[in-house]
Amino acid sequence: MLARVWDIVKATLAVAALIAAALVSADKLDRQRAQPIVGVAAGDPVATGAITPVLRP
Repeated sequence: MLARVWDIVKATLAVAALIAAALVSADKLDRQRAQPIVGVAAGDPVATGAITPVLRP
């Protein structure tokens, strides 16, 4: 009985460690990204390069 409880505790700790590692990794990636341009929406096609700006004479 005690061995089964210990196995459950180990599995729970392993899952918690995986979740913590994923959160730390995501936080590290978020901090490494460049800061967004002030005043430009993140979905703005010109800012993302999806649509090139049209220059009018």
